Amino acid sequence: MTRTRPLSVLALALASALLVAACGGGGNGEDPQQVLQQTFSNPTSIQSGTFDLDFRVNTSGGDNPGSFEAKLGGKFASQGANQFPKFDVDASVKAESGSQDTSGTGGLISTGDQAFVNFQGTNYAVPRQLYDEFTTTYAQLQGQSGSGKSANLLQALNISPANWLTDLKNDGTADVEGTKTIHISGSANVSKLVEDLKAIAQRAGSAVGNVDTRQLNQLNDVVQSGDIDVYSGETDKLLRRFQIHVDLKPPAGTPGAPDSLTVDIQLNFADVNKPETFTAPANAQPLNDLLQSLGVNGGQLGNALRGGLGTGGALPESGGSTTAPSASGIQAYDQCLSQASGSAELQKCADLLGQ
Repeated sequence: MTRTRPLSVLALALASALLVAACGGGGNGEDPQQVLQQTFSNPTSIQSGTFDLDFRVNTSGGDNPGSFEAKLGGKFASQGANQFPKFDVDASVKAESGSQDTSGTGGLISTGDQAFVNFQGTNYAVPRQLYDEFTTTYAQLQGQSGSGKSANLLQALNISPANWLTDLKNDGTADVEGTKTIHISGSANVSKLVEDLKAIAQRAGSAVGNVDTRQLNQLNDVVQSGDIDVYSGETDKLLRRFQIHVDLKPPAGTPGAPDSLTVDIQLNFADVNKPETFTAPANAQPLNDLLQSLGVNGGQLGNALRGGLGTGGALPESGGSTTAPSASGIQAYDQCLSQASGSAELQKCADLLGQ
């Protein structure tokens, strides 16, 4: 399964990007291309709700046939432009092969003023200072674009998933998590999908392992077929479900490669733009307890997060510049941070980093 790891990471990144962006039959006769454009260029964004993401890879033949599945789901709510969102998500991974089976569970909670990590069923509290520094630096990264808005990755790269489909069909209406949707199906436009995957990989950089984007060109020959299904709210044209199925066949003679490989991704949204509540878990343990058990130095982790501005740290990128702040900006920021209390004052401190 190690040979499928770069593809798996990229597919998860693609599905994550779709996440920050946007049964029954029926007689809906709307133009499928128009429905896609309205869905992926909708001026109304998804600000809150619940979601579940399922990513699966199955291989057959070769040296190490097996399967890999990753699931991510929970609730989320935006706090406005440049603000770190609230969320409560759970994750699980499971891999099965002829030589080894592995599995694990975890989760992450952000209540707006605290964060918690769940690992194998136990909750750990992120130190308040580390959380505050992370969220203020996140706000600074988002604000540097100067737009006053948090553009999602696909928009920043001028990518529209509507261009990933060809041979479009309107398959009528379908119920998705209690919402009536329009079901649009089509074949995968592999060349366009590969082009956009390269753009995402270039922007993501080390977050997806610094993938050599030139190797992604091989997907044009490896992908045998692909199908994509989009389910859009009939009345609001907001995305409710995105599905993609791809069949791949590695080049003949590739050492150890599987005979065939399938990738399936499904992303669902429910309770779109409805209020969500977030509470801190009871009896959370200090995060340092978890870090010590994993052999991670807490001080080094903090330094990596603080280094997010233009120094290759472990912070999410935005559409704007990531130039490091000036010495005077850092000094003003540190002084402000030592006196700040509450998220509003912390956001004002973050603005000082741009001076």
